[in-house]
Amino acid sequence: MPVLLGQLLIFFTKNKFFPFSIVYFILFLSANSPKFPMKTLIGLLLTLSFVSTGLAQELTLIKNRKSDFTIIIPEKPTIEEIKGAKVLQHYLFEISGAKLPVVRDLGLPLMNEILIGKVNRAETAFLPYEKMGKDGIYIGNNGKQLILTGGPKKGVEYAVYTFLEKYLDCKKYTSTFEVVPQKTIKLPLIADLQVPDFSFREVFYHDAYTPEFMAWHKLHSHTKRGEDPAEWGHWVHTFHNFLNPEEYGESHPEYFSFYDGKRHPGLVPSWDGKSVQPESQLCLTNPEVLEIVCENLQKAIDEKPDALYWSVSQNDNVNYCQCEHCAALDAKYAAYPPEEKMYATHSGQYPALGMGSMLSFVNKVAERFPDKIISTLAYQYTRVPPKDIVPRKNVNIMLCSIESTRNEPMESGDPDFSNDLKGWGKITDNILVWDYNIQFANLLAPFPNLRTLQPNISFLRNNNVSAVFAQGNIQSGGESAEIRAYLLAKLLWDPDLDVAKELEGFWKAFYGKAAPYIKNYSDLLHANNQGFTGRKMSIFGSPKEETDSFLSSELLLQYNHLFDQAEKAVSRNPEHLRRVKSARLPVTFAMLEIIKEKEAANWKTYHDGKGEKYKLPKEVSTLLYDLYYNCLETGVSRLSEWHTTPKEYLENYDLVENP
Repeated sequence: MPVLLGQLLIFFTKNKFFPFSIVYFILFLSANSPKFPMKTLIGLLLTLSFVSTGLAQELTLIKNRKSDFTIIIPEKPTIEEIKGAKVLQHYLFEISGAKLPVVRDLGLPLMNEILIGKVNRAETAFLPYEKMGKDGIYIGNNGKQLILTGGPKKGVEYAVYTFLEKYLDCKKYTSTFEVVPQKTIKLPLIADLQVPDFSFREVFYHDAYTPEFMAWHKLHSHTKRGEDPAEWGHWVHTFHNFLNPEEYGESHPEYFSFYDGKRHPGLVPSWDGKSVQPESQLCLTNPEVLEIVCENLQKAIDEKPDALYWSVSQNDNVNYCQCEHCAALDAKYAAYPPEEKMYATHSGQYPALGMGSMLSFVNKVAERFPDKIISTLAYQYTRVPPKDIVPRKNVNIMLCSIESTRNEPMESGDPDFSNDLKGWGKITDNILVWDYNIQFANLLAPFPNLRTLQPNISFLRNNNVSAVFAQGNIQSGGESAEIRAYLLAKLLWDPDLDVAKELEGFWKAFYGKAAPYIKNYSDLLHANNQGFTGRKMSIFGSPKEETDSFLSSELLLQYNHLFDQAEKAVSRNPEHLRRVKSARLPVTFAMLEIIKEKEAANWKTYHDGKGEKYKLPKEVSTLLYDLYYNCLETGVSRLSEWHTTPKEYLENYDLVENP
C-alpha cells in the first residue's frame, strides 16, 4: 500500500492539471489507516515536496521589502492561532522590512496566502492532525501557499517558531539573545511533519522560563511559569499534602510508617533548617489511609479541575512502612532479593524494593480517578520495577536518576539505573524521567557533561519514556547555564539533533571573536572528564574531588591562558566580554575552592570571630574579589542550590571551624 501511494503521488504531482488538493486527500486517507506507519507518512510527505516540480515552484515570500502575501487565520481563531500569526508578522518584518497583513478567513482563497492553523482550505483539511498529537507541527509550501499548523495545544505557535528557525535561520539562544538575519525570503518546497518523542518537556533553568523562550523551544512547565497553563495539580513528595502528620499524627499513629518496632507519625527539621517535614511515609495497607488520601485528592482536584496530572508520591525520606502487611506486599512483588538492590544514601543503605506496596496503593487511587493521571515516584527505595504488578494506564511513573554518574552516559555509566529504566519501559509507556544536569552543591563548579546530554536523552526516548523533567539551575547564572539550557531544550524536541553544529553556532553567535577559545576550553575540559575507570562525577560533588582529572594544576593553567586570549579577542565588545567573563567564573571558583582545601588549616579566622585575623595571600584575595565582582556583573545569584549568595561567599571564604 505505501509503495503504491508513493507511485500515485509521483504521477499526480508531475501532472500540472491534477488538483493539488487530491494529493492531500490521498495523504488524509493513508494517515487515517490504523496500520499506516508514521514514518511512511512522513516519507510520502517528503516525496511530495521533492517531486512536485510540475505544479509547485520555489516560493518568493518577500523581496525588496515587499510582499504580495497575506497571513490568514481561521474565521474563529484560537488564542494560539492569533499568537502564531502575530509572531510570524513580527519576525517577517524584522527579517525583511515588509509588514504582512493578518486577516481572518472570509471563505474565498486569495492568490498568495500564509495559512495559520485550521483555515478553511482543502490543503489544510486533509492534513493528518490526529498524528500530530497535542503539539506536533506541520510546515508546508506547495508553491502557492505557506501552511503553518499543528496540534490543538500549542502546535500552531510551535510551527511558526520552527519555521522561523529551520527555514529563515532565526535563532533564540537565550531569553535575551536572538539572531534574526536580514534577507529576501525564498522558500523551497516543504512538507515537514514533526511529532515530538516526549509529550512533556521541561527544562528547569531560570533563563528557560520566559514565555517566548518556552514557546520557541516548545517547552512545558509543571507550574504556571511562562504562559504555559499548568497541567500538574501536585508535583512531587505529596503524601503529607493528603494526610498530614500535624493533623493525624497524635490521634492516628497507625496511619504512618512502622519500623524499628514502632510507628513514626512525627515531624523533623527540613533540609533548609527553617521548616519541618514528615519523618516517615504512610502505611499503604491501612484502608483508612486510602480513603483519606482519595477524599483530600478530590478536594484538590475540585480546586484545579483542569489539571491532568496529580502526584500521589512518597515524602522526601526513606523511612517507608515495614509493618506486616506492607512488608508482605513488598516481598510479594519484589523482582529481586533485597540484598541485590540496595539504595545508598549518606546515612546508610536501604533495599530499593518498596514499589510493591506503593504501586498497589497508587493503582487503587488511580482506579477512582480514571480521567486523571496519577503520578508516583520511582525514587530511592521505590526505584526498582516490581514483578507481577503493572501500573494502571492512568498511572505515571516518575523515575529519578539522582544516583547516576555524570561523566559518562547513564546507560553505560550507571547500569543499575539503566536496567531499572529498561524494566519500567517493558511494563508501561507512561514514564517521566527526572534527570539531573548540574552540580547542585556548587553551581559555579566546572561540570563537563555536555557530551552526555544527547546519549542520555536518546536512551530515554528508546525505552518508552514519554516525558522528561531536565533539572538545571533555577537560580540566575551558573556554570554553562546558557548553552546547557539551550541544548536540553533542543534535544527534548529532537534527540537526533546535530549537537556539534548547534554548539558551533552557539559559540560563534554568543561569544563572537572569542568563540574559538571558548570552544577549545570546553573541548579540553570534556576530554579530561572521560576515560577514568571507577571515577564518578556526582551532582553533589565539588572541585576538590576533580584535581586528578579535569581540574589538575596543569589544566587550570591552560584554561586561564585560553580565557586570557578570549578576553583579549573581545576587549572592544562589552557584551561579548561580559559573556566571556561569565564563562570564566567556574575556573576562578574552582581555583578558590582547591586553594581553600589546601590552605585553610593555616588561616586563623574563626566562625565565632576569635583569633588573629589572617591576611589572605594577595593572589587569592584578587581571585576572590574578581569572582565576587563578576558574579554581580553577570547576574549570579547563588553559588549553591538555594543558599550562599556571592556576598556570603566573599565574607565567609576564609572562615574555618574553631578548633
